[in-house]
Amino acid sequence: MLIRVFILIGFISFISCANPKPRKPISRTGSVDMSASIALNKKLLLHEENIFKAIIAKDTAHTYLDSHFGFWYTYDIKEEKNTPKPIKGNEVTFEYDVKNIEGKIIYSKEELGDKTYLVDQQDFMQGIQEGIKLMKVNEKVIFLLPSQKAYAYYGDEKKIGSNTPLIVTITLLEIKTN
Repeated sequence: MLIRVFILIGFISFISCANPKPRKPISRTGSVDMSASIALNKKLLLHEENIFKAIIAKDTAHTYLDSHFGFWYTYDIKEEKNTPKPIKGNEVTFEYDVKNIEGKIIYSKEELGDKTYLVDQQDFMQGIQEGIKLMKVNEKVIFLLPSQKAYAYYGDEKKIGSNTPLIVTITLLEIKTN
């Protein structure tokens, strides 16, 4: 009798597992969430652009250029010689400081020290990666970086918060070609 019960349980188990019915995927469209995110980002970018336009208007000592990368910059020291700019694969050495939009130093160049970076081959703050390619050795450039070109949504998890536009001053010290 016990054997028949085990055979019956085994048979029922076999039948129930023989044709498992797949679950239907849960389908969600992200269009509502995505459009809200796009609208929020456009609003944030417009707000940051207005902040930078006010900074540019107040700074009568400099002429700011609108880069094709999506930020503004001005030369504090400009190299007039026809010397090369960094290209992909070059190793550059530079110093920089990071300020908030009020001009208060967040990270000083002394605190950060000299940085070495392989152009377009290492991860670094996007605005700095793009800005360095506009520079020559011995130039000192002030970059007005919207948050999307700085640390974006995440911040640096130390001193720079989420969606924080920055003012970054870079001095390009050396370019090594590889």
